[in-house]
Amino acid sequence: MVEYMFERGLNIHEIKALYGGAGWQAEANNAATLAEGLANSTVMTARDNGRLVGMVRGVSDMHTVLLLDQLVVLPEYQEDGVDAHLLQEMIEYFRQVESIVAVGHDDHLNRLLQDNGFRAGDEKSPCLIRPKQLVETDF
Repeated sequence: MVEYMFERGLNIHEIKALYGGAGWQAEANNAATLAEGLANSTVMTARDNGRLVGMVRGVSDMHTVLLLDQLVVLPEYQEDGVDAHLLQEMIEYFRQVESIVAVGHDDHLNRLLQDNGFRAGDEKSPCLIRPKQLVETDF
């Protein structure tokens, strides 16, 4: 069973395994620096029997803007909706923020973001923006 929680201080071995397993080799190779950055971010993780299988990183001032970057999930857990759950939990946690900016690293992530209310900021940018929504609608 996958458990979701906010965490600080992921260890380098977990970071390498997650990022490497998800095909993010450049980040896996720079795990020490990435660990320092994650320690200064809001990080929600997904763990299956203690194994790190996904995470999303947010950087925010808690009022005006949230940057969502590095929604990373092992491929075998994407089909179980772990990435969607991580994204939705972060959106809920930061519900008071005016705008959420997300970096779409691939087509799968871009579709997931768009399915959750994000829209392209401009044709030349990989960023998608989700303005504050006072009432969530399920049409």
